[in-house]
Formats: sequence, C-alpha cells, structure tokens
Amino acid sequence: MTPFIFIVESSLPFSARIVLAATALSTSSISTALVGWSGASYVVNLQRLPPADNGGIEGIEMTTLTLTLKRLVTRVYDADFLVETKRPFAKWELAQSVLLPPPKEDALMAAKGGEPGEEETIAETFNSRGEIVGRWIVKWGSDGAGACHGTGTVVRYFNVHEELL
Repeated sequence: MTPFIFIVESSLPFSARIVLAATALSTSSISTALVGWSGASYVVNLQRLPPADNGGIEGIEMTTLTLTLKRLVTRVYDADFLVETKRPFAKWELAQSVLLPPPKEDALMAAKGGEPGEEETIAETFNSRGEIVGRWIVKWGSDGAGACHGTGTVVRYFNVHEELL
C-alpha cells in the first residue's frame, strides 16, 4: 500500500504522504511482531523422551515454529523443570530457579541435584538443520537450590494444546 500513496495523484502534501506511509509501515510491523510473539510458543508436536533413552529421567521434546515457519525442536531433559507460567499465550515455561527437597524427604528428587557450583544442561533448542541454537542451564547452589539461565536462543515458553497431552 505504501508505494501507492506516493504514485497516486492526490491533493495531499508530500509530508502528509510520508506520515501516512510511516503509519502503514509501523502498523504492519507491529502486527507482525505481535503475531510472532504470540505464536512462537505454540507447540505443534510433543513427544516423550522415555527414561531408558534419557539417562533414567522422563523428558519431553517439543516442536515450535518461527515466524517464517522454520522448525525449532526443544528437548527438555528433565520434565520437572517445566512449570506453569503466567505469560499470555503459554502454558509452561522453563523454570528460572529450582529447589529440590532434602534427601530424607524425597531421595529420588534430591538425587537430581548437582554439587554446588556445578552446571547442568536442562534443555536444548535445535534448529531445522539439527544444530544447537540455545541451551537452558542450571547452576547448582547449596541445599538443592539451582538458578537457571539461557545461552543462545532457547525457546523458553510453550503453549501446549490439550490434545497433545
């Protein structure tokens, strides 16, 4: 539409045409960005990673799409690091922090923790060529506390439809 504003004969001054063109371009850009933001977390395929294939821990593999419809596959190696989110258009997110119970309360859960200062990859995001583009890493502190952070471009939010569960 923007080129036509400049081509079509009109009594509008040139400055008004520039304002109209800028408004049309910014509206288009903002709406595209909103569609990309709201749709980026939508999971199109969900698969379980059985404990036998995942180091003895139940994991999940989720496929999302970019705005250009390229596949991003995120493998969450421990499903306990997926928590409910308050973000709109998403159901789960990768946890920012975790606190495992003491060994006397739940020995199985406590065994998932690492030594203080140790870092462990919780999730990885792969592009359509199978290359790792991002990781979600937990750094273990004392008493089973862990702080998580991302490196690269990791998909952190997931909108999972009930039919996939």
